[in-house]
Amino acid sequence: FEFQMKAFAGSHRVVAPDYPGFGRSPRTPAQPDVRYYAEGVRGLLDRLHLERVILGGVSMGGYVAFECMRLFPERVTALVLANTRAEPDSEEIRETRNEMALRVAQEGVGVLVELQMERLLSADTLQNDEEVVESVRAMILDSSPDGVVAALGAMRERPDSTPLLGKIGIPTLVVGGEEDGIATPEIMGSMAAKMPDARHETIPQTGHLSNLEAPEKFNATLSEFLQTIE
Repeated sequence: FEFQMKAFAGSHRVVAPDYPGFGRSPRTPAQPDVRYYAEGVRGLLDRLHLERVILGGVSMGGYVAFECMRLFPERVTALVLANTRAEPDSEEIRETRNEMALRVAQEGVGVLVELQMERLLSADTLQNDEEVVESVRAMILDSSPDGVVAALGAMRERPDSTPLLGKIGIPTLVVGGEEDGIATPEIMGSMAAKMPDARHETIPQTGHLSNLEAPEKFNATLSEFLQTIE
């Protein structure tokens, strides 16, 4: 979220937590579920004395955001769901996560560079934006194997958030990448259509990390959304 923090720090207080096992946060000693991550977000809000926030999440962060809406919806004034989906994993995806977790445990996080780069970034980014490619690679390599394995398990076992969509009445921005094969524009558009006060935007020529691949377009979309709710 570096690009978003730089862009909005002058007008908003921007908080970007590290999940357990990522950044400077220690790995949890047990296999967490998505609720554990959401409880961590609530604990951070408590420590920072933030009673109400605009909550956003990219990819797995969207799964955590849904859980936050189950746990403490009264503290969320608006929602940003980027490159994410409400449905649980299919059996095929669950098995893929199992296999990936096993390889990370055995070979280290470097295997994710081999397995995930083409799924995370658009072809245009991979070919023409070495800075973003290297940044994503560095973030992957900076993660702890335990943290990655825990996150894969939490995502694999996450609940179906589709029944929750119709109950989210706050303003919501649903934004994703035109070339995202994980949370496709069709999936995100369908998700937005089930929400009472959601708008759906697609960022051209981006994949699963649209906020990193096209930060200016992403930030402009986010800024326009924020202006409509403030």
